[in-house]
Amino acid sequence: MSSKPSNPKDAIAHTKPPLELIPPAAVYWLAMALRNGALKYGRWNWREAGARSDVYIGAMLRHVFAWASGEDLDPESRLPHLAHVLANAAIVLDADLHDKLIDNRHTVGESAPEAALRAHLAELVGGNHAT
Repeated sequence: MSSKPSNPKDAIAHTKPPLELIPPAAVYWLAMALRNGALKYGRWNWREAGARSDVYIGAMLRHVFAWASGEDLDPESRLPHLAHVLANAAIVLDADLHDKLIDNRHTVGESAPEAALRAHLAELVGGNHAT
């Protein structure tokens, strides 16, 4: 069997983002959720007015909590909650890249309440709790 010459493009392909790994369903649902947002708020609205991180954190959490509770579709848009999570995350990433993210997160890293809850959980799991 003879070897075939390599395409010069192959040599640089590994230096680029592997977009071929993105599941097509994620792209389609992301596009639908972004269209839903564009109809409600305007296309690329976050690039014009900026995006407050607290607003997008709240939106993502509401959709995650609804999905985790067994609700697959958002009752208003009839789109999957997880598509809305993707859209919100994409907007935050894009806003940050274009210096339009208003980063008003309260802390960086683990929050004090989370640390206290982890300590309490470790105590419970360790058998130091009343039964």
